[in-house]
Order: sequence, then structure tokens, then C-alpha cells
Amino acid sequence: MSTISIQSPTGTWASEQPRTFRVGRESDNDIVAVEPTVSRRHAEIRAAGDGWEVVDLGSTHGTRVDGRPVRQALLSGTSTLSFGADDEALTLRVTVTGAVAPPPPPPVGPVGTPAVGFPPPSPASPAGPPMPPSPQVPPVPQAAPAPPLPQGPPVPPASPSSPADRPMGGPAPAPPSGLLAQTVVTGTPIPGLPGFPGATSGPSLLVRRRDGGDLRFQANAPVRVGRDPALEVVVEDAAVSRWHAVIEPRPDGWWWVDRSTSGSYVDGERLTAYKIEEPVEVLLGHPTAGFELELVPVVGAGQAAAAIHRKKRRRTLTLVGAALALLLVIGGGITTAVLLGGDDNGGDTPSAGGLSPENLARAKAAAVYLIAVDESGTPTHSGSGSIISEDGLILTNAHVAQPSAPGQGASETPDPAYLLVSLTSSEDDKPATAAYRAEPIVTDGYLDLSVLKINADADGNELEDSEIDLPEPLPVGDSDELHTGDEITALGYPSIGNVRATLDRPLTVTRGVVSTFQADEIVDTERGLIDSDVRLGSGNSGGPSINDAGEVIGVNTAVITAGSEDAGAITSGSALIRPVALADEVLKIARDGGDPSYVSPYAEELPESTDVPAEATFRPAGWVRDGEQGECEGTSSPASPQTLSVEAGEMLYAEYVVEGLPDGVPIGVTYYALGDEDDQLSSLQDTWTFGAGSTCIYVPFEAPEGIAGVNGAFVVGDEGRVVAENPLQFQ
Repeated sequence: MSTISIQSPTGTWASEQPRTFRVGRESDNDIVAVEPTVSRRHAEIRAAGDGWEVVDLGSTHGTRVDGRPVRQALLSGTSTLSFGADDEALTLRVTVTGAVAPPPPPPVGPVGTPAVGFPPPSPASPAGPPMPPSPQVPPVPQAAPAPPLPQGPPVPPASPSSPADRPMGGPAPAPPSGLLAQTVVTGTPIPGLPGFPGATSGPSLLVRRRDGGDLRFQANAPVRVGRDPALEVVVEDAAVSRWHAVIEPRPDGWWWVDRSTSGSYVDGERLTAYKIEEPVEVLLGHPTAGFELELVPVVGAGQAAAAIHRKKRRRTLTLVGAALALLLVIGGGITTAVLLGGDDNGGDTPSAGGLSPENLARAKAAAVYLIAVDESGTPTHSGSGSIISEDGLILTNAHVAQPSAPGQGASETPDPAYLLVSLTSSEDDKPATAAYRAEPIVTDGYLDLSVLKINADADGNELEDSEIDLPEPLPVGDSDELHTGDEITALGYPSIGNVRATLDRPLTVTRGVVSTFQADEIVDTERGLIDSDVRLGSGNSGGPSINDAGEVIGVNTAVITAGSEDAGAITSGSALIRPVALADEVLKIARDGGDPSYVSPYAEELPESTDVPAEATFRPAGWVRDGEQGECEGTSSPASPQTLSVEAGEMLYAEYVVEGLPDGVPIGVTYYALGDEDDQLSSLQDTWTFGAGSTCIYVPFEAPEGIAGVNGAFVVGDEGRVVAENPLQFQ
């Protein structure tokens, strides 16, 4: 092994043993950068054969060797490595002296299984739009190129005595009918894998995926999980990181070690390291709607039976606890109660006033997944909808079906040439399948409502109404009968389901209550939007919200992700649903044959946007904690970001001084993970109403886990031009 010597502005490193030097802004890197254009996990300098190489980990501003941009490069002699933007003040430069490494041996693995080893470099995939409709999906039928493999920090082996005090997940789902595909992977240990303590002789591991393709791994090598196609377990879901986690065989058994930004969850709790002692369901990217993997350590039959018995006992104790809680509620004077998650009626009859299984099944069958396709045949965005007639009428959002409709405002999303209509599978968790094409026949841009008409099969062959075979349509209810506290159920196809799959995505069902109603001065109604705590995600747009009678009472339209002048800071967000009562006119026109030239009567009443004067100024005034906002005395810039000790969940405020901006100009603040403009955290949009004088404004932000900092980009105008950046480095 050749010796390597690394000289940075802050220290010197040397090694003649195989190891990995990590470079980035995170404090646990070996070479810690302060330059703002260096990513949190920017690159690695690591052993390769008898030599050394540098590997960029998908950074935002890139890595260069002697001025030459590289994704992966062998190091020879003395080289200057540059990390970050090509600017003297913003770039970390280190000098490396080492020997040429011979090419690494080819990866070892059986035919038909993922290769074991590091993947070759590949171009980064473009990020989809951050707000509804759902992010871009790859062109049909080819898959998008995979991004480069990011490699997280080394995770030290957990102590064998680390507690595993949470109940494990439920039993494995029933396999699909027919032959169950199973691949046995017997790969070799991965050289240079950070955090891998070595092979063990423990039990093998069965990984069950949603698509039924099971994988079995021997305890002689770690198993990597993520979107990158070179990993052992590939998960095609935008909420999953390129290298999301590694499952390590340790002396005391298999451990799940999370390396992602979006998290891994067991029983709704986020985990970083977790010992797999019995079958467990891990959700990737979201605590309730993430991509699900079941991990099963393959132990002896007697040991497995004992584990099942323990699980049943825990379940019995849980139900007893729930029964005691119910008795306390009734004893407190409540005359009725609904047990969520339990059904003493055998599943045939709902609790009083609840949504029956029959009505829910009808709504699930009538919910459709919509993929907007441009003239070249490339999908541009996606959304949801609901079948409302036997002859192929589908109710959805205007921003899904026709983003250019008057009243929608400026939009970078193009109008589709057509929309693919995918029907919901009769089996839960199975993806929808493309069946038809549809086009909008009437759209109200201001109300964000549109009705589509199916006119062809998925291949573009024209169809008569009699040739369209659809599930039972959803009846349209009366949203004016809704009251605060009423339960509603939302259906749709958010990107947390499976955005990377071209035409496949499972249906998501979430439930909440009517929290309040938002007034609309243009429409002159107190019920312009239903504000609910039901959980929605990008891609739910256009899907139905139903009442307990199984009737459509609203169209899922938007979410509040930050706050507003009226509502203040909102920590958990809320869903905005357009009441179906406001769709009366577009539904009538659609049933009469449609009118593509229809223009919303409210569009003409919208105030004209005001141009941003050239003399207007925007100064980032740094960040403050809750209770300190309103002074605008700080400073921050990309060249010199503010630093602050921050805890996850803490409420912070980005401050800006604005002068010379007239009322009526659209404004907003979009928060990104510091150093990663593709990682949008949240956003807030509003209209400037504070006059042209110098004004200090402050915008709320709740600090999440797993990021090194945040950049608040202040945007103005219809096109959302960035006029000020306000970065904050977490300590």
C-alpha cells in the first residue's frame, strides 16, 4: 500500500494503511471545510487497490483535480484537489501526494443480482419541481440515468448492549399469487466501506420489497440500500436517498444504519442505528407513507416461533391498554367513541357515522393517477383525480391538467399534450396501471379545477364512450354540509409513494378532520377552501377528499408548509381542499360536452401584478431565535454565512430589510438545505403589502434534523426571481 499525504489549510494527514478521508462541511468529516460552496458530504479520498483515488459524492459545486472537474479519479504524484465553486474565496484546496492505484478488481456477484462494489460515476439527475404537481418522472419507457453514489460518514458499530426497546412490525404481507421471485446474494465484503466491522457467521437476512422481489443475503458483507442502481437493494422512490442506509452484519447480528437526510422509520419513530432481532418493517423517507421494506433475519424455526409468540403477547397487552383508555373516556362523560385501528364489527359494518368499507373501496377504485405527457412523449409532472361519470369524466386540479389556464398565474409547468390515466389496483399497495389517455374539456384557473375526458386508450387509439370500461364513479356530495370537526378522507398518489417508477405508483389514503374554512374575497365566500389536518403530499393534487358517505366533497389542492401573516407560524402544516360546491359550473359545462375556451369569471378580478422597480433593495439581515425577531441587525451572505447553535425542532426566523418595493408585488422565501439547492425544505408565498419604505420582515423556519444549515432565498415577482440569500450554518 502506498503512503498518502494530505495538506489542507487547517492540518496535515498521512497514512500507509487503507482508509477513507472524508471531506465536507459537517464537523465529523476528517477534513472539515468552512467554505460555503463545499457540500456537507462533499467527497472522499480513499484507498483503491495499492493506491488512492478521490470520489465526488454528488456535491453541488463539484470536485477538481489540478483544475479538471472529476467525479472519480486516481491520484498520482502530487495533485491539487479543489472542492466547491471555482472561486478562490469559496473553494477548499488541499495538496495530495500519493501513488497511482491500479484499477480495482471487478465486482463480484451472481448473474441477475446487483453488483457488489462501488458504481462508476454517472451524471446527476435533475431535481423535479418542489411544489405540486409531483416532481418529474423519467421519460417513457426509458428510466432516467442514476445519480452518482453518495457515501455517508462512517458509522461506528453500535454496542452489543444497545437497546432495542420498540415493538417490531407486524407479520410479513402475503406473497403475490404465482411464483415468488427470490434472489440469493452471496457477495464479498466491500473494500473501503466506511463503518463495516467485518464479516460474521450470523444468520442470513431476507429483504422483502413491495414489488415482491425478495432478496436473501449472507452475513459476509454489508447490504446497501438506496436509489442508486449499483446498490444491493435498489428502491425507486424520490423520497429515498441515493445511498439511504446500510444493513451491517455485526458480531451480535444485523444492524440497520441510516445514512439519509429523509430518514428511516420503525413504528413511526426515526432511527439511526437499529438492531434487527426479528421481522421488522422499515419505512424509508416518511414515517407513515415511505417506501416499505421488511427485514427478516433467517433463524431457526423454534427461535422464529418464539419471536412470533412474543409479538402476539405484546399485541394483546397493547389492546388491553387501549380498552382501559376507552373505559376512562366513557367514564369521563363521553357517550360515544371510535377506536382507530380496531374494528369489532368484523369489517362489514362501520362504526356509527364512520366511513364504511364499501364506500372506501368504491372511492379507492375511482381514484386515478394522472401523468402529464408532453408532445415528445416525455412525462412532465403528475397528479391525481377521481372518476365522476361512467363515460370518462375525471375531476382534478387545473395545475395538473392545464397550468396555463387564466387565473393560475405564472407557471413554469407546461400544458400537457395529454394525460395518462392509471387505474387503481384492486390490491392494496400494488401500483396503478396506465389504461387511458384524457384531455381537459373545461378548466377554471382561479378555482384550480379542471374536468378531463377520456378519449383514447393508453397507446393513443381513439375510443368511443361505449368502449370505456371504468369502475363505479364517485358521487358528488354537498360540501356546504361540512362542519368543523367532521372527518374527511383524502386519496391520491403522492410522490412519497414511488415517484421514480415511470407509470407505477400505489394509492395513498389519509384521514383527518375539517379544521376551519378559509374565506375567498374574490369569490365572495367564507368557504373558499377547506383547511384540514389531513396529510397530503406533492402528487396528491387533484385527488378526491370524501365524506363518510363516500361522496366527493373536495379536491386536494395545496398545503401550507411554513406560515402566513394571518395564520402565523405553522409547525406541522395543513392541507387546503377546494370545496366541491365551487365546482358546480365546471361540472355542469363538462356534463354538457365541455368548453375548452372557458375562462374563469374570477380571473378578470385578480389584481395585476406590479413590476419590481430597479431601485428596490433587499438585504439579508441574518437569523434570530424565537422572541428576538424584528430588529434586522444581523448580516449573512453566501461568502460569509452566519453560524448559530441550533437544535432540531427549534423555531428560527430569517430576517430581511426591504426598501422601495410597492404593494402588490408577489414575494416569497424558499428554504434550502445549505449547500444543496436541490434540497428544498419549505417555502412561503405572499403579496407585499407594507409600502415602499424601509421595512424589516422576519420569516419563520423550524429547524429539522439531519441538515448542517439552511439558506433562505428571498424571491420577488411573478417569476420568483431570487434577490437575496440568507445562509445559516448550524453549530
